[in-house]
Amino acid sequence: MRYYKIYIDGTNEFYTYCDEKDQYDIGDSVEVSFRNRIKGGIIISLDKTSEFSFKVLPIKKKLESQLSYKKEFIKLLLWIRDYYMCSFDQVFSAAIPAGLNIKYEKIYYLNENKKIYINENLKTYFLEKSRVRLITLKKYFSKERIKEAIEKKVLIENDKWYTYEEINKSNFKDFKEFFHKKKSIGENTLTNIFSQKEIEMALKNNELIEERRIKNFKEKENEIILEHGNLEFPEEKKLNEEQENVKNGIINSTKKHFLIKGITGSGKTEVYINLIRKGLEKGRGSIFLVPEISLTPQMVKRFQEEFGENIAILHSKMTSKERAQEWYELYTGNKKIVLGVRSAIFAPVKDLEYIIIDEEHENSYKQDSNPRYNAKYVAIKRGELEGAKIVLGSATPSIESYYYGKKGIFELYYMNHRYKNAKLPEMEVVDMKEENNSFFSEKLLKAIRETLLRKEQVILLLNRKGYSTLIQCGDCGYIEECEHCSIKMNYYSSGKILKCNYCGITKKFTGHCSSCGSTNLIHSGKGVERVEEELKKYFPVEIIRVDGDVSKEKNFYENMYKDFSSGKYKIMIGTQMIAKGLHFPNVTLVGVINGDTVLSIPDFRSGERTYQLITQVAGRAGRGDKEGKVIIQTYQPESYVIKKILEDDYEGFYNREIENREILFYPPFSKIINIGISSTKEDILEKISNEIAKEIKDENVEIHGPMKSLVYKVKDRYRYNIFIKGKRENINKYKFLLSEKLKKFKGKDYRVVVDIDPINLI
Repeated sequence: MRYYKIYIDGTNEFYTYCDEKDQYDIGDSVEVSFRNRIKGGIIISLDKTSEFSFKVLPIKKKLESQLSYKKEFIKLLLWIRDYYMCSFDQVFSAAIPAGLNIKYEKIYYLNENKKIYINENLKTYFLEKSRVRLITLKKYFSKERIKEAIEKKVLIENDKWYTYEEINKSNFKDFKEFFHKKKSIGENTLTNIFSQKEIEMALKNNELIEERRIKNFKEKENEIILEHGNLEFPEEKKLNEEQENVKNGIINSTKKHFLIKGITGSGKTEVYINLIRKGLEKGRGSIFLVPEISLTPQMVKRFQEEFGENIAILHSKMTSKERAQEWYELYTGNKKIVLGVRSAIFAPVKDLEYIIIDEEHENSYKQDSNPRYNAKYVAIKRGELEGAKIVLGSATPSIESYYYGKKGIFELYYMNHRYKNAKLPEMEVVDMKEENNSFFSEKLLKAIRETLLRKEQVILLLNRKGYSTLIQCGDCGYIEECEHCSIKMNYYSSGKILKCNYCGITKKFTGHCSSCGSTNLIHSGKGVERVEEELKKYFPVEIIRVDGDVSKEKNFYENMYKDFSSGKYKIMIGTQMIAKGLHFPNVTLVGVINGDTVLSIPDFRSGERTYQLITQVAGRAGRGDKEGKVIIQTYQPESYVIKKILEDDYEGFYNREIENREILFYPPFSKIINIGISSTKEDILEKISNEIAKEIKDENVEIHGPMKSLVYKVKDRYRYNIFIKGKRENINKYKFLLSEKLKKFKGKDYRVVVDIDPINLI
């Protein structure tokens, strides 16, 4: 008899139950008696306690209608719980999509060891069913493998169906196994042809074998049947020498962690696709992460061209049902590859070969609500548990990742040339202190005009939403502020509203000062709406704006990508979401309206983020056969960050940053924790914050604070921070102490949130 710790649905603790007949395993979904009620749970781990002070109840049964999880997956969730100091319930909710309801069906197949069959009609029916359509084959085999099987006459085409001919079988065991599995037939199909009595007799006579399998959410509809003559796969893009070296280096390396530092347009995506293809040819799966859903349409198109229906898509704009469907396809092994954003790191890909994280420097891989995990670190842990290789890629790697590459912790590869030897764009900085127009410099306006006359396209970046960042009364000086947050309200001209970008509250803009009623209002701080409005005064062309407010429609990104690619729009203006990954060959000019928006934020990563943002958006220019140009408008042209961007000198920028980080003891030389305390009552907040700071003191780590947050009030809650910094080994030990200490601080009047490896310190 074994004892197990079980996670009960809707709780934050594990409870011990016994396995009386040793018939269950870690990851199984089971039914138990819990507080006089029947509840579902998941077996988490063995309980090795020898004696119990309470009566241990037995597990009632396995829940056949629910998923079972791999041991490695359960270990990953436990690691996240411990590393990020959150509850298992929070981790589990983040990892498993809502709406995932699994049903089972009975499957029958012939017993091939049976010599004599009483029901010959049943046998004949099964043998005739061992044929498939091409579209089905393409889900399970690479295009090269299918072509080879057809050429060797292992696959025989007859009336648009393919059957397996058992010759050269030693080289085509994969096809033999596949077609053997295809001989299985579902209960509904079989009972339509044969009576229940005939089926029961065949089972009794051992002619049929019955098995229970997970039933599909839905059957594929409107399958396209391809004729043999139409067996066309996308032409494989030939890798250049640099790409080939990186691909082969990763495949042949005995190491597990890799960083590709490849300049924008160097063809990193083709390296990723080749790696995934090589894994698929071995029957192994891959996870490919992108930082923003704005990148997904382009990537989906490219991946579907390459892998057809073998690719699953996971991102936040999908419905719960759509996400559950894709998750299920991966769980059953129907699909082997997933393309998605942060949460796709939990996708149940079988036989995992690669986890590839594109634009690895992006902050969006870090979740800003519980569980506050970073998909990069989760990927590394998952790779360790499942034996997969982790590939990080970026033109501007995070300082931490590049440091690990330099130190040999990651195997570092460089891609220093653009694909097909396309030239990097020419870059120019404009000092806006010398310009009369605060929106557009003379050089930028001239460059836009010339680009449009050549019938080429323009991308403009301004990392600020809305029309203006604040409105001030010219008579009484009153500034419109959010009544729930200590922040100025942004004005959005498209909806004629004032909006707080922290709590999201809006109110109608009347055109009058809320204090004195004056109409003498001054708009300060320009957003993308205002820039769009000003731009239309100069250029009567189609302009598309891309920011978080206009992109809420489900298919916005797909339509945006299609329309801009087709030339419907001549200029794209947007926030940081247009800065990375997008590939538009006809874009030859990129303008950065204000290069200082991130640089002025009081954060030790502000220089790094500025370098990454501007370099990434600059990389959208000149990606095709035409040369590109980038104009950066700034009020700080003397900044070393701007100078290094202009010189395309990441190495020099990194050396300066890493020296500062070492002096100030910031990551990667330390690990950091941020404790956020909030309350609707300022006096209680101050008292509790001081008590916590006193309680958690430890000589092995640095503790700073408590201090007021930069944005002191959000959603009617006042906020304090306590900042903790220390060596990796000290922080890891300290977390256990911190977890115990914070258990004392649970009250209705305040909240305490722990953020491990925080990205946002505001």
